[in-house]
Amino acid sequence: MCTFGGGPAGAEGRTHACWDEGFHVASARGVFLGYIDREADGSYLAYNGRSRLVGRFPGLVAAMAATAHAHADATNTAPEIELRQVPDVFPGSVMQ
Repeated sequence: MCTFGGGPAGAEGRTHACWDEGFHVASARGVFLGYIDREADGSYLAYNGRSRLVGRFPGLVAAMAATAHAHADATNTAPEIELRQVPDVFPGSVMQ
């Protein structure tokens, strides 16, 4: 599993976890924000916390930002995004 996030203090605890190749789940402090699914053509579909399509994006980072903005719009809070790759705690796992 690969995880991207700002850590406990950064980005309001926002995390994007890669649960399967091409499938990322976004959360913040235990709250489900949405998910991202990579399509066969390489684009990414971003969905909000209610599984409604937010949009199609050419890159993963843009889709990650869209899930954060969709949550912020729904909760009326300003999104803050900081991307940082978290080291894999399970060396030798499928995702590297």
